[in-house]
Amino acid sequence: MWEQTYEGDKRRSEADRKKCLHHIAASKEWIIEGVHYTWVNESFNEADLIIFLDIHYLKRIGFIIKRYVLQKAKIEKANYAPTFSIFIKMFQWNADFEKQSKPEILHTLRTSYNDKLIIVKKREEIEHFIS
Repeated sequence: MWEQTYEGDKRRSEADRKKCLHHIAASKEWIIEGVHYTWVNESFNEADLIIFLDIHYLKRIGFIIKRYVLQKAKIEKANYAPTFSIFIKMFQWNADFEKQSKPEILHTLRTSYNDKLIIVKKREEIEHFIS
């Protein structure tokens, strides 16, 4: 979605995103973050495994707060300026994800890719799966 440049992050064009996605999906090994599922969904066909991280809504709120505090304190690197405005938008994006995107994504994955879908709800499950 984003191209990191010295001047800051720049949104890729739709054509550039598609080109990058095709290049990645043609590789031997890859991981794609799927929150932008409306345009990365074609990579689901090529995936050997799809892991959906179904982290609880309130836990994601805690992550948003922790990230903001650590970025403002310059303890954690940010690829964008951690402004209060973006901090507030993160809560709205989280709510929108919970109410709209998450059900849509899960419906698509369960309907078309259930045979290669794993839903993980806790860190322990991720660690167990990886090991």
